[in-house]
Amino acid sequence: MKLIVISKFFIGCFFLQFLLQGCIKQFDLPPAYEGTSVQANTSIRSLYDSHIAGNAEKFVDGEIITGIITANDENDNFYKTIVLQDSTAAITIRLDGFGLSAHFPLGMRLMVKLNGLWMGEYGGMLQIGGSIDRSDPMFTELLPVAAPLFSKHLLGVQMEAMPNPIDVTYHQLNDSLHSRLVRLSNIEFAIADTAKSYGDPINKLTISHSLKFCTGGTVYLRTSGFSSFAAITTPSGSGAIVGIYSEFGSQRQLMIRDTNDVQLKQNRCLGIGPSVLFFEDFEQAIPNSILKLPNWNNLAESGKLFYQVQSHQNNQFASISALGTNESALISWLVLPSIQLNQTVGEQLSFLSRDAFDNGASLQVLVSSNYDGKGQPWKARWTNLRANFSKGASGGLGPSWVKSGNISLSNLNGLIHIAFRYTGSDLGVPAVKKNTQFWVDDVKITSQ
Repeated sequence: MKLIVISKFFIGCFFLQFLLQGCIKQFDLPPAYEGTSVQANTSIRSLYDSHIAGNAEKFVDGEIITGIITANDENDNFYKTIVLQDSTAAITIRLDGFGLSAHFPLGMRLMVKLNGLWMGEYGGMLQIGGSIDRSDPMFTELLPVAAPLFSKHLLGVQMEAMPNPIDVTYHQLNDSLHSRLVRLSNIEFAIADTAKSYGDPINKLTISHSLKFCTGGTVYLRTSGFSSFAAITTPSGSGAIVGIYSEFGSQRQLMIRDTNDVQLKQNRCLGIGPSVLFFEDFEQAIPNSILKLPNWNNLAESGKLFYQVQSHQNNQFASISALGTNESALISWLVLPSIQLNQTVGEQLSFLSRDAFDNGASLQVLVSSNYDGKGQPWKARWTNLRANFSKGASGGLGPSWVKSGNISLSNLNGLIHIAFRYTGSDLGVPAVKKNTQFWVDDVKITSQ
């Protein structure tokens, strides 16, 4: 496919809600299907494959896509937007009109003649629009398709069955699912986000609520204050939720069409298998920076080496390596928030690790019952926990994440702290350096 490329970043308006929406604009409807000879000649996935990250690109080669509409503005949670999905992928199309659902209903098969339209990103999400705005030399903004052009580019074909949502787990959420209709099961709202309004109907603001997988992992449900269900409160149970998957930066997000997409009618996760006392996947930390999370301690006992947040293959994690410090006798601590064990039984710790360029540095996981959570952890009493760590990847990055195994904490009571302690050096000739890189992810503590 031939594309004209403009190599500038731009800002879209996918989630932006305006305070006044006004009357529904009049625009030309897509013509009724009359056995047209128009046929799709490319797939939505091919658009993603041809796109260059960070660019705005114009279609000039007569491309036509087709798909089923899976989201629209029927309940005002999707603003000036429809979502189109075929068997290969899905994409958001921005349209400059209100009341779009009357003419682009859910389940309609739509032909989209792309010639003259543009595609670009918003927060890493690929979208189709009508033109671009380059008035700001620092950014290129994708603008919606103008209403008078609807009939030129959009051809409603017929009503069809809605595609079934894709059932995915937390770790299966990735870029290939952008704008797809997905179903997340074994999930619940965080306790702090239950019995809260989906959106802010008073101030007309979009609100994000945390959705927690019972097995660990967090996504955020975003709901517009303009949505018809903004004032309805979130349920407290667990179950499944269907919605359009998106990402903004590193944050994994979901948007529902209406509250029928939310089926959280089972008991909370406490009543479904092991109870998750603690879980951290580092997805909400700031990437490529020193790790800073509420109630965590990231401290250097010797030297000035701290745990970082890094990302690889759309996954964030804690990372540490003495490489490049030019220091000896480096000892660094990453201490988790305190965990209370008095009200639970059968507690277990687990995590994932991965190593790279292993040359002898060490990573341990420790537990303490007398660390106060504030001072210097090396002055408290710690016990080494036997865990399976990734090791031996001397030639580069280890081939896969290694499970720690289930580490029993059932012999402990009261308030405890878990810590990761890294020991290494980066001084002297290469043969004596110990600057192995370690990654840690999905730290979880469960009870029976």
